[in-house]
Amino acid sequence: MKVGFIITARLKSTRLPGKLLLPIQGEPVIGLMIDRLKLSPHLDEIIIATSENPEDDRLCSIAEQRGVRCFRGHERNVVERLALAGREYGLDYILNVTGDCPLVACDFIPDVLSLFEKTGADLVQTFDLPHGMFFYGIKPSALDRIRARLPRDAETSAWGIYFTESAEFRVEKVAIPSDLRRKDLRLTLDYPQDFEMLTAVYGGLGKDARRRSSRAIIAYLDGHPEIPAINASCEELYRKRFEEEYQYSPDRLET
Repeated sequence: MKVGFIITARLKSTRLPGKLLLPIQGEPVIGLMIDRLKLSPHLDEIIIATSENPEDDRLCSIAEQRGVRCFRGHERNVVERLALAGREYGLDYILNVTGDCPLVACDFIPDVLSLFEKTGADLVQTFDLPHGMFFYGIKPSALDRIRARLPRDAETSAWGIYFTESAEFRVEKVAIPSDLRRKDLRLTLDYPQDFEMLTAVYGGLGKDARRRSSRAIIAYLDGHPEIPAINASCEELYRKRFEEEYQYSPDRLET
C-alpha cells in the first residue's frame, strides 16, 4: 500500500498574496508544513501539486530543497491535478489539504488509513478537527471517475461536493474525540490575523511545534487564550466568502 500526501498549492492568493512563502521562525509556511509531514512514518511520498504558471516555480524549488516531489498541472482543475499527481507516483491512497495548514493533524493519518481499509470508502473526512488541522483521504480511482466526467477547464477548487452530493461515492468521517472538536479554533492562513496567530504559536512552541500532536497544540492554545483571540473573527469572514464564491457551485458532473 503506497500512501502519499499531496499538498495542493499555488502562489496566486487574493486574500493574502504569497502567503505560502511568508516566513515563520525563518521558514516559509509551506516549508513548515512539509517538515511536519516528513515526521509521519505512514507516508511514502509528499508531493506539492501546483500549477504550470511560472509564478509557482518557487514552490517547486522549495519541494526540491526539502527533498519532496513537485507535480505541475492544471491551475483551476484541482481534481485533475490531484488525480494525475496520484497516478504519477503510483499512490493507492491520497491524503490532501492545501498548503496553508502548517499544523495539519498528521497524528490522524493512521485513523484515515484504517477507515479506508475497514469500509472501502472513496473519501474519508476529518472535518471535526479545527480548520487548519483537518485533511482528506481520497481513493484515486474515485478521483479518476470524477475527472472523466468533467470538462478539462472546469473550476474544481471545491472538489469535495463531487463526493458529498452524489450517492455514487462512499464518504466516511473519522470519529474525532470530543475535546478536539474545536471549531472555535482557526489554524489556517488566509488573512493577516491568521499569520499573526500562527507566528505567535511558533513563537511559543518554537520549531518543536512541528512535532507536537494535535491535542498538545490545542492544549497550548487553551493555556494561552490571547493567541486564538487574534484571528477569532476570521472564520466567519472565510465562510462567507467561500459561500459567495461557491454557492453557484463549480462545474457539475456530466451524467
